[in-house]
Amino acid sequence: MRARADAAAAAHAGAPTATGNGTSSNGSDIRTSPLNVEEITSFYEKGYVRPGKVFSDEQVEFLRGVVQRLSRQEEEAGRRYDLLDPTLWPDVDDPDNTPRDPAQSFDFLFNLWLTDDDFRAAVFNPTTARWAAQLLGTTSVRLLEDNALNKSPSPHELRWHQDYSYWPLAQPNAVTAWIALDDTTRHNGAMLMACGSQHLGERLPVVFGTGTPYLRESRPASVAEVGDPEALGLPVEVVELAAGEVSMHSALTWHASGPNLSDSGRRAMVMRYVADGTVWLGEQRYEYNYTDEEVGLAPGEPIGGRYFPVIPF
Repeated sequence: MRARADAAAAAHAGAPTATGNGTSSNGSDIRTSPLNVEEITSFYEKGYVRPGKVFSDEQVEFLRGVVQRLSRQEEEAGRRYDLLDPTLWPDVDDPDNTPRDPAQSFDFLFNLWLTDDDFRAAVFNPTTARWAAQLLGTTSVRLLEDNALNKSPSPHELRWHQDYSYWPLAQPNAVTAWIALDDTTRHNGAMLMACGSQHLGERLPVVFGTGTPYLRESRPASVAEVGDPEALGLPVEVVELAAGEVSMHSALTWHASGPNLSDSGRRAMVMRYVADGTVWLGEQRYEYNYTDEEVGLAPGEPIGGRYFPVIPF
């Protein structure tokens, strides 16, 4: 499995070959070395870390084209999804369902690895999987999901939230790898991290736009809302990334993004990793994109199966 994944990555995304010093053999600035102790310590203090560049400029350009193609396919199929108003975009067979203005949207595509070989090759990146395992203190990680994002020029912000609130897992044994496909700055809506917020534990899911409450009522009474980080004394850092660079954050870390004040979209791809053996709670906790029956898991079982593959590294 590892050999096939590595071969696919090389064929589809031009994956560089690692050398002993952690850079690629073709002399690029791609990082392949493990995280060092300072980075791991910083992750546990702040809730996120910026390891460096994982895709070359050529790979980034290729992935932009892949995301554009897949976004167009999803829209034509009526499956476009907007984080600022999380309802499905119109069914192409329903003429009465009119889409929102794309210029006011935050497009969100889900689990493209299942249907597209090019995106799959990029998602099965062994370096980011290794880093996820280091940060989770495990020897094996599974892919929970992938996403492709495009934040269009818009005055809208994405509110403070944590990822774990939206996942059907019994434990927050997960990290998100967020890879910029465009240079990402405060001006075009870079992510904001509330440093140390991961130490505050689980929080209620935040309702975006006119979306559903995400089973908020089923959470324990002790689970509080996500608050204002600065009011709580949490430092806020702007995560500016060059195209091809990655930021990795804990499932419990509060994060947000500002408005995109530029004249072009801000694109990214995302991989969510979960420690192998993490318990699946499924529909008891959250109405996920798949039912328990679809993934073949019952609440209380360890996560596994074809929808949640082990990522070799």
